[in-house]
Amino acid sequence: MKEVEIKAKLRDKDTVVKKLELLGCVFESSLRQEDIVYAENVGSLEAFRSNKVFLRIRVKNGTEILFTLKKRMANDLDAIEHEVVINSKEEMEQALFLMDYKEAIRVVKTRIVTHHNGCEICIDEVENLGSFIEMEKLAEEGDSEKIQEDLFRFFESVGIKKEDRVFSGYDILMMQKENP
Repeated sequence: MKEVEIKAKLRDKDTVVKKLELLGCVFESSLRQEDIVYAENVGSLEAFRSNKVFLRIRVKNGTEILFTLKKRMANDLDAIEHEVVINSKEEMEQALFLMDYKEAIRVVKTRIVTHHNGCEICIDEVENLGSFIEMEKLAEEGDSEKIQEDLFRFFESVGIKKEDRVFSGYDILMMQKENP
């Protein structure tokens, strides 16, 4: 399964949330996600981007722990993803270190989630980055860039402008901010 997503900076979060609610979207309770991304090549942004796969340990609300592998495909927001629940962040991290993976970046965010037309929509407050909206669609096949353009047309319908579109994940955005 392939995860195709789009992302945009939110200038007016309240207005976008209200427009989504008018479309029938119901938001779940907010949750806190603490992500640590691991890679074989770390240090510079160029080294980080050279990795074939990226591994992540996510702790949700301090209790649920997920391990995720992502392999980027056509662009930063198009990836093959596999995810499993684990019971020990520390044990998983030690296993990654034994496989020569290193911690690359940490991302902490508060997220509220809703769904629309079979897609997941997330409103995120990312520490040190600001407010964002994401929309994800799981796809078997198809042109990822066309899917992303279709999803962005929906964003425009709720008031998000093209100039606010973001083409990288939070890991890349955080690395760019920390290492200008």
